[in-house]
Amino acid sequence: MAQKDDNSPSSLWTRRSNSSKLSLSMNKGDPSNSRENSDSTKRFGNTASGHSKGGSFNPIGHIPTSAVSSPTASGSSAFGLGSGAFASFGASGKTPKTPGTAFDFGKVGGDKKETDKEERDSSKRPAARKQQSALQTPVQEAPNKELTQPWPLRYSWIVYYRPPTNKNSDYEKSMKPLCRVATAQNFWTVYKHLKRPSLLPAVSDYHFFKEGIRPVWEDEENKRGGKWIMRLKKGIADRYWENLLLALIGDQFAEAGEEVCGAVVSVRSGEDVFSIWTKNDGGRNVKIRETLKRVLDLPADTVLQWKSHDDSITQRHAVDQARQEKNQQSASRRNTMAQKQEKPEDEGKA
Repeated sequence: MAQKDDNSPSSLWTRRSNSSKLSLSMNKGDPSNSRENSDSTKRFGNTASGHSKGGSFNPIGHIPTSAVSSPTASGSSAFGLGSGAFASFGASGKTPKTPGTAFDFGKVGGDKKETDKEERDSSKRPAARKQQSALQTPVQEAPNKELTQPWPLRYSWIVYYRPPTNKNSDYEKSMKPLCRVATAQNFWTVYKHLKRPSLLPAVSDYHFFKEGIRPVWEDEENKRGGKWIMRLKKGIADRYWENLLLALIGDQFAEAGEEVCGAVVSVRSGEDVFSIWTKNDGGRNVKIRETLKRVLDLPADTVLQWKSHDDSITQRHAVDQARQEKNQQSASRRNTMAQKQEKPEDEGKA
């Protein structure tokens, strides 16, 4: 008896029909025709319909609905998925779980223990929410000691104000000391109550000097030094003045900070003038000038003029002398006019 060819198409499909997997039948006619039908089915699917008559594909009869297996009723037997990770696909009693994160591949197809653990965690969430809502009341934290303690400055500073006064009045006596600044907290307490330079009347000044140094040329700390002068147009002095004060109390002049005695802002009708006073004429003055340009972020073409206190004193003496001479000339002119007005009256009486 001839041994049956196990590799023939009919033998393959017959052997597979015995299993519980998807059963198919082959046309036992011409093998070539079967191959063509198989290729057509793979490429185009089942294209037969009740409206087509004849054609390249063999029509099939009516398929009873009772013979079609429901995908959700028995997923493994309907699609032949077998056992393993896909054995429960389509089962009505189980719902595929969504992975925890977009890239958490380890939880996909997890076992029942992980599912039960997640269900237990979800059952505890309402209690956790209640506990969290009970803790919504804000808790007052103890204040930080570093914030409450005073921050001492390297130098103590005195703020002076000079209101508009007569040119002939004593300069030092016309200045009024306002307050002393020794800590960062003191500075901000004082500064927020001070008027900005733009709000001061014309011909008035603020002096911000180290404690122990009088803001006059004749002081021992000033008489050998000078000042850097910066002239600004109206409307921009407030920001520059604040930055300059912060640079002074913050010791941003580094090693040149010892040479700085104080700063002055002079409010005038057509401009505002800044003056930074130094102890010595020379030495670290160039360092002070460069620091001013940096901390104030001045334009590159800003002119900073240096003037020693000796030159200022000499100029002041010349101005005072010219003013005295002018006053004397005015007085002599008034006397002459008075004498001329008295002579006609005397002649009439005679």
